[in-house]
Amino acid sequence: MTGHSAQESVRRTSGWEWTSSAALNASIPQSWWLPALQHGALRWEAHRGPASHDSTSWSLEPDYGAVKVARELAMAVLREWGMSRMAGDVELVVSELVTNALRHAGVRAFDAPGCENVIQLSMMRRGGELICAVRDGSDQLPAQREPDFMAESGRGLHLVACFSRSWGAVPTVPDGKFVWALFT
Repeated sequence: MTGHSAQESVRRTSGWEWTSSAALNASIPQSWWLPALQHGALRWEAHRGPASHDSTSWSLEPDYGAVKVARELAMAVLREWGMSRMAGDVELVVSELVTNALRHAGVRAFDAPGCENVIQLSMMRRGGELICAVRDGSDQLPAQREPDFMAESGRGLHLVACFSRSWGAVPTVPDGKFVWALFT
């Protein structure tokens, strides 16, 4: 599955921050997950109807062993929810999101007063839609750039865009952000 192009879905919000336009517009119908992410709620009010809904969340230590743990947790949830067909894409995206949280939010963000020293992995589903979201304590939103295939880093968000239906970032209360990816 290919994702959306950066030019179509990314909107510049300030001098250096970029975020998906979906993250900025909670009124679009596909954004049923944004209120839960913005307020850090582990559960949300379900809409009445036939669509099933579930959510789960874990706190991960801010070290690189968390990437493997996050992949294993995500795969177990997909099996439990009967969504194993998404396993390859979700596994790659979860790895990238957790790695980015560790690399870019890192210990620096957690040293600031009031910041949590934790990475949070959340998964939510409604019907056939799945959201994987990773929270860290940094207020800096992710920046997708044109991938340099000769560089050692810089391709993570490009991969997230290619393997998910859409992605974005949403600031959380009182600080930090969730970076999310939607799968269908």
